Amino acid sequence: MEQIDFVSVEEQQRPRKRNGVNVKAAARASNGNRTTRQGAAREGYRRLTADIPADLHKRLKMQALMEDRSVTELIVQAAESFLRNRD
Repeated sequence: MEQIDFVSVEEQQRPRKRNGVNVKAAARASNGNRTTRQGAAREGYRRLTADIPADLHKRLKMQALMEDRSVTELIVQAAESFLRNRD
């Protein structure tokens, strides 16, 4: 089975560099210094933040990899199924 590397919050917040160049600064320079909100929800979606058990998160990531889908797709499908069955 393929190994999955998880990135800590501190690593996500650290400026990324590619070949010694700050990636975020290079992106701003390439689009005329116009910045976009990092992590903004795409059109028609809303951002949802939830604290879930670490084991459940790992299982979701593994399932998403096995199905070649995103965790978001799995969660949306599960929420739709849950709400459909409540009616």
